[in-house]
Amino acid sequence: MEFLNIFLDEMNENLNKAINLLKEYLETRNPLIIKELHRIYHTLKGSAGLVGMHNFGKFMHELESAFKEKLNDVLDEKFVARVIKISNELMNKRSDLTEKEISYYKNILLNEELIEGTMAYLNQENISIEEMEKFYSILLKAENDILNNRVNSALKNIKNLRIQLQKTIENEQFVLLKDIIKSFENLIFQEAIFNNKKVNFIIDVENIKIEKEDANLIKNILIHIVKNSIAHGIENPEYRKKVGKDEKGNLKIKSYIKNNMIYLEVSDDGYGLNIEAIKNKAKQLGYDSVNPLDVIFYPGFSIKEKVDQSSGRGVGLDAVKAFAEFKGGDVKVETEKGKGTKFIVKFKAKATSKKVLVLNRDNNIFSISSDDIIKLINKPEVIDNKINYNNQLFEIIDFGKNNINFCVICKNNVAVIYDEIKGYFETRIVPSEDKRFLGFAKSIFTYPIPIISIKNIPKNNNIKGRKKKRVLILDDSIVSRYVISKLIKSSGYDIIESSCGKEALDKKDYDAAIVDVELPDISGYEVVKFIKEKNPDIPVIILSTKSDPEEIKKGLSSGANAYVLKGDKIEKIIILLKKFLGDDNN
Repeated sequence: MEFLNIFLDEMNENLNKAINLLKEYLETRNPLIIKELHRIYHTLKGSAGLVGMHNFGKFMHELESAFKEKLNDVLDEKFVARVIKISNELMNKRSDLTEKEISYYKNILLNEELIEGTMAYLNQENISIEEMEKFYSILLKAENDILNNRVNSALKNIKNLRIQLQKTIENEQFVLLKDIIKSFENLIFQEAIFNNKKVNFIIDVENIKIEKEDANLIKNILIHIVKNSIAHGIENPEYRKKVGKDEKGNLKIKSYIKNNMIYLEVSDDGYGLNIEAIKNKAKQLGYDSVNPLDVIFYPGFSIKEKVDQSSGRGVGLDAVKAFAEFKGGDVKVETEKGKGTKFIVKFKAKATSKKVLVLNRDNNIFSISSDDIIKLINKPEVIDNKINYNNQLFEIIDFGKNNINFCVICKNNVAVIYDEIKGYFETRIVPSEDKRFLGFAKSIFTYPIPIISIKNIPKNNNIKGRKKKRVLILDDSIVSRYVISKLIKSSGYDIIESSCGKEALDKKDYDAAIVDVELPDISGYEVVKFIKEKNPDIPVIILSTKSDPEEIKKGLSSGANAYVLKGDKIEKIIILLKKFLGDDNN
């Protein structure tokens, strides 16, 4: 296994070097580059045999032979593009080639396979035995420390284990969005050559991680749009110069997250869509009353009379729309004749990963996305209820009433007040329906941490004298009370806790209540009735494991404003609280 990993690293390094040399050759036509490429593929052939990847070695021999025949020749541009495609896909292989794969790559090399094929798969690595043994070793150390009453040492080892496990899970589950988009560079290069175009590739992507499942979806969507932009959107260099454009067309991929949706924008500065041709084709098919920018997403719709080599197969625009809609999103297109076309695809992010700074302010735990942070300040200067930084006044976000000793200077002219830094973490983000939060950070503590949206959360111009709303938490489980209390406090509320129904009946001065159904003395339903009879305006949320429709009906009939299952996302409680207490500014 160790030798195989060394080979795979060497393989990726050499294949990446080969791709760069192939691109350099198209610029310089330096014949020495052909000799170097011949040497690279010869080296890979020998190394593959030593680690038992015999089929890989067999195909490297094919590549070596192809370059040996051309040592005293000039490389054809389309041959170069085919080798780039092959090398790019092989970089993602973690096992030997199958006979079917050898045949597929040989056909591409010999120009017998349509070029679009399948783009490189996302690397699906499993946790290695070495990593598992490392985790087990840390666990044994912690166990030994506990047996010998070395509590602090045990806690240190457990914390170390948690951090390493969290990092491993993140790497297994997530991939950088920027890396997904950058992987298109070689595809665009090869497509430009096959279509006799010159293309400048521009990337504008936020530095976030997304789940690998969503990443595969993004690739499927982008392949079709990118290939069509090059084949049918961007003009050839001669025409572009004739109409006063740069001979190189611009193809831009932009991606970002907004309101829990992943946005993909693919734009070019080419012809623009042929609206008249689309209308004529739509009329032939009986779609003359349909908007031409909608009809292009109909299954099977095309204005091409014949399939071409570059983009005749694979995912069509109808499938792109189906992908997006399946994920709770949509796709639209903007186009202008002679100016270009932009496709905008959006779909719900299943989950993302971000680095966040977790803070404590007056026992309220919350976090800020690293993307929003400019600087951390000690003893900031307050002028007219604003923070003065570099002679500029920043609006204050403050979840406490204590003195201001520390703040985070953020984008959007905002300063966030805090008392203590709990840590800086990369964590899994679960979307929030509340616009004041970017989402909830999971896997840091036992409860989710809200990530505030510095753009949407209300600013505090009048810091002193604000009274927090109080929430009664009634649950006989210590763990349930702890998790719910932490979540509610981190959202800016005070809490009152109770473990039994009769005790809860004596509690006063609270603005909302969260009540478990199964209590040691009286039923949670009876508690709800008592609260509502005493003060009908107090919102009550039942939190229960009972999912039977009759139980839910019984809970709502008792006067509860909402019935939440303990298996639901816990963040739902915060969303409902804010709604019932009039704190949601959605």
